[in-house]
Amino acid sequence: MQEFDVVVIGGGVSGLRAAVAAKRAGASVALISKTHPLRSNSALAQGGINAPLGKDDSPESFTEDTLAAGDGLCERSVVQSFAQEAAKEVLWLEQMGVPFNRDKDGRIDRRRFGSNSLSRSCYTDDRTGYIVLNVLYEQFQRLAIPAFEEWFVTSLAVDGETCVGAIALGLRSGKLDSFAARAVVLATGGLTRMYLPSTVSIGTTGDGQALAYLCGARLMNMEMVQFHPTVFPKGQGLLITEATLGSGAQIVNQQGAAIQVPKDAPRSKLSLSISQAAQNGAGSAFLDLKPIGKEKILSSFPQTYELLRSVAGLDCTKDLVPIHPVAHRPMGGIEVKASGETSIAGLFAVGECACNGLNGAGRLAGNTLSEAVIFGKRVGEAAAGYAKAAVKKNFLAAKLADEEKTLAALASGDSSQDSLSVVHAELGGLMNEKVGLIRDAGGLTQALDRIARLKERYQKIKVRNTGRIYNYELTTHLELGAMLILAEIVARSAQARTESRGAHYRSDFPNLDDANWKSHTVAKLSQGSTQLDKKPVAN
Repeated sequence: MQEFDVVVIGGGVSGLRAAVAAKRAGASVALISKTHPLRSNSALAQGGINAPLGKDDSPESFTEDTLAAGDGLCERSVVQSFAQEAAKEVLWLEQMGVPFNRDKDGRIDRRRFGSNSLSRSCYTDDRTGYIVLNVLYEQFQRLAIPAFEEWFVTSLAVDGETCVGAIALGLRSGKLDSFAARAVVLATGGLTRMYLPSTVSIGTTGDGQALAYLCGARLMNMEMVQFHPTVFPKGQGLLITEATLGSGAQIVNQQGAAIQVPKDAPRSKLSLSISQAAQNGAGSAFLDLKPIGKEKILSSFPQTYELLRSVAGLDCTKDLVPIHPVAHRPMGGIEVKASGETSIAGLFAVGECACNGLNGAGRLAGNTLSEAVIFGKRVGEAAAGYAKAAVKKNFLAAKLADEEKTLAALASGDSSQDSLSVVHAELGGLMNEKVGLIRDAGGLTQALDRIARLKERYQKIKVRNTGRIYNYELTTHLELGAMLILAEIVARSAQARTESRGAHYRSDFPNLDDANWKSHTVAKLSQGSTQLDKKPVAN
């Protein structure tokens, strides 16, 4: 058994920042990650990290832009504290070594990104997430925090109503081990791999949300799934940063004529406009990067240029790039307070797996990395403080034995001829079609019926590989189980919310309904099924 004050699960930006903060607060810390941290989904955040650093900007202006993107579901106090801390945290990143692009006066450059009213997205070309991730990993290594990389957490250990640690499978060793902790921080990322195509890495499967839900934690606003408007639609989906629009790129039809869409609108409205334009006869949408100019494309968007050339076979300095809205990031997740506490004592959550009221019904472009570092620090410190004050509870050895039996059962008995990949492919297509950008009652009912049947098929599929070392069939089985659980909750939450707000668009209820729905949806496991409730927005 491993034993620490704080165990952080997830090695992306929010997890690394939480681990660093908890260690600096005096806690003994370990990090568990199912992939190497530098391969986490955080590396895919391209466009920038928001902070009100400009002379014309302020935390108050930043607050209002974030509230506007959240379309009435943000918790104002959370947004205000976030906006107040953003500049300090970005400057800390600079001090730690992030080489932000500079303006002509040598200051951190900022560009217009998404529906921000001002240029406030600090950036490193179009590789911002990857660079921030690398710098945080360097700081993490300097603190000599134990890292259990390529370890898959199979369950949380809960004693009564208190989380006392986790159980994880070492993919390299094939051995199951227990990690006792006074505080556990989930930083496992999003869930949008349940959609196909999506913009996320293959490991973004909602593991943390499912682990927390099965232990009794509440999930909030799960219907709020953001689609990204500028994605090359073929294959798995290649995201083209929205920052190109702020630099002069245009959305056009195949003939190069501009399509009338509000390119400075929030992502939800921009995605909907592109989709509806195609349905109304404007034809497929394309992104024209040529107005940016070749020199600026190559200097400010080198990764975009290279990926389009190598993956799509297009030269964006000359060619139009087909685009289509694709599932991107959730706003919903594990219900937490601003300092990360869940409804289970000792269990914290941060980043995309968490929902603290910052994003409401829509995340402002450029806020993803800001959220990860600001709340990563805050939650890491809160977990360390909790661990120092908490009474130690014993991690019962029987929990490890029970988990061994659970995993063994997945490989015992006869298996159907069905396959995990087929079930996942059908789930991804179903979610995209029926619980996607545009929803209605009939489609959501069909989705829930089909998800139930997919769950039945999934239960009949056994893990044929009985080994444990790098058994990706086993981990895929666990990931698919998590996605199926969460897909039902997303669909049920979307079915319940009979209005359109932010990323949630109901064609049968196209209007905002503040009288009935200026509330969060909250899902909880109760007697084996999902119980849905409302929670009023606090302010």
